[in-house]
Amino acid sequence: MVWQNWCLQVLIVLLLLKFVCAVQETPRKHRWTPKFGTKRTQIPPLLISTWNYTDANLQAWCVLQQGSQRTRQAVIQGCLACQSKRCGRLLAGGSGPDSDGHLTLEAAIMDGSTLQYGAVAGMEGVRNAILVADALTRYTKHTLLVGKGAEKFAKSMGYKEGNPPNRRTTKALQSWYLNRCQPNFWRDVHPSPTKNCGPYSPLPPHLLKQPMHQEYSIIGGHHDQLAFMALDEEGKIHVASHSSGTRFRIPGRAGDSAVPGAGIYADNEVGGALACGDGDVLMRHLPAFLAVESMRSGKKPAQAAEWVMQRVLRYNTEFNGAIVVVNRKGIYGAACAGLDEFNFVVSGGKRYLSMARVEGIKCLERDEIQDGGPRGFFQSIPEKKMVP
Repeated sequence: MVWQNWCLQVLIVLLLLKFVCAVQETPRKHRWTPKFGTKRTQIPPLLISTWNYTDANLQAWCVLQQGSQRTRQAVIQGCLACQSKRCGRLLAGGSGPDSDGHLTLEAAIMDGSTLQYGAVAGMEGVRNAILVADALTRYTKHTLLVGKGAEKFAKSMGYKEGNPPNRRTTKALQSWYLNRCQPNFWRDVHPSPTKNCGPYSPLPPHLLKQPMHQEYSIIGGHHDQLAFMALDEEGKIHVASHSSGTRFRIPGRAGDSAVPGAGIYADNEVGGALACGDGDVLMRHLPAFLAVESMRSGKKPAQAAEWVMQRVLRYNTEFNGAIVVVNRKGIYGAACAGLDEFNFVVSGGKRYLSMARVEGIKCLERDEIQDGGPRGFFQSIPEKKMVP
């Protein structure tokens, strides 16, 4: 009996040893051993939009919250949400004609993963310009379409006609003509563009004035451009911009919304930036691109934003506008000039205090950047309450 018990114990031991050996011989590819320091840090989703339109920001944020890889749809939704009076009468269309009375739109979208960029400009008779810009990235090898070509492409993609001139357009033009076509974007022409509506012809060379930068003031509810940036938990970034164009522009003019690096730029390896203000100045400096590249060189978002704004002001002392910069971890900063304060809307982020919260920054003092230098002139617009 003792012998049988002893044999049973030996058999159990042998079976246990066999089981242990089998476990040790299991191929390593079927086992997972966590390594120290390899835990992935999740990035808090973030949605930022320029100016203080909380409704549009919240709509874009709701799309971003639906899951990963929703950054493209989020920024598109933000732009679509602002094609109404809730984002200012100029963005709603009808109040921002060119000097011939035509209503045109421009928009752009950029993918920080591939650096793919699509934009349209000077597009008349088609609503939802941001959808057309997005279609350009998905169905063509081009980056920018303008004018009649953009309209033809939009219609071939099935986008409906819209945004026709209306009573607001007529009223805006009438008021402009009664004010002797002020403000406008002409210089060094005859008759004087400050007192007449044209047509204009070039001044003789001996009468040309010193070059100056024609900047214009920006007041809440009177700007024509809006931009969005979406960052998801995987670190993917999309940026987009929509604009109805500055009022009474010379026909054919394209703005910063259509130019890569001027109004928007994104690179998943670094971050993204949104710029707004005098589009003709922004196109000369490509501040959104410069901000991303300055972060690549080591600057923090707030440092990059201030550095870009200082650079712009050195050459354009009367510049009015702002820039918001975000790095790939969701840390953001902003800088502005020409305003007492610049507002932008934030949803998500590390602080996660509330959705669609309005944040503001005090603008840089011009005298600290450049004393003297070329200065433009503009007529101030009486401040009005924003349309809710």
